[in-house]
Amino acid sequence: MARPREFDMDQALEQAMQAFWNHGYEATSLSDLMEAMDLQKGSIYKAFGDKHSLFIAALDRYLDDLHNFNKETIESGSTPKEGLRLWLNTEIKLVCGQTLQRGCLLVNSIVERANQDEEVAQRAKAHFMRTHKLFTKTIEAGQALNEIRTDLSASEIAQLISVSFIGMLAMTKGPLTKSACLQIAKNIFKLIEI
Repeated sequence: MARPREFDMDQALEQAMQAFWNHGYEATSLSDLMEAMDLQKGSIYKAFGDKHSLFIAALDRYLDDLHNFNKETIESGSTPKEGLRLWLNTEIKLVCGQTLQRGCLLVNSIVERANQDEEVAQRAKAHFMRTHKLFTKTIEAGQALNEIRTDLSASEIAQLISVSFIGMLAMTKGPLTKSACLQIAKNIFKLIEI
């Protein structure tokens, strides 16, 4: 008879995600994961498989949490445009308020792994597709209310927001300050408003 697990899988996955987010995939050793998760090597392998499988599970968790956060934040706005503004400003405050400027786990993973890791590349593509759909739907609603410009398609505006935001996320690990990020957010809205 197999022994029951003596640890919380969800908590262990959260701790692994934080370790990968802090250090990156390559720089996170098995020892780092054992310390972060407070587990022995055998328990990690038995529960999650190898380091790569654990990383993919942690990335999946991050992406699901991120999508749910994006959707809930946008939908909490009083109008579609205000939902987008609330989402962007909230994201900037979260990213720029980090003690350790670690950026976004997805963006970091794309830079570090996507060109050599098909699973990371596929997950990034799937995440961007569902985010694009969310943004496009929101922008279409804003266009119908005449609060977002219509000379560009909702899809084009969604792409503009995504690319600008991803670039900003990458830059927050370096020289970009919170005030500069907030100014960029204002400029994005100048581009999309009527």
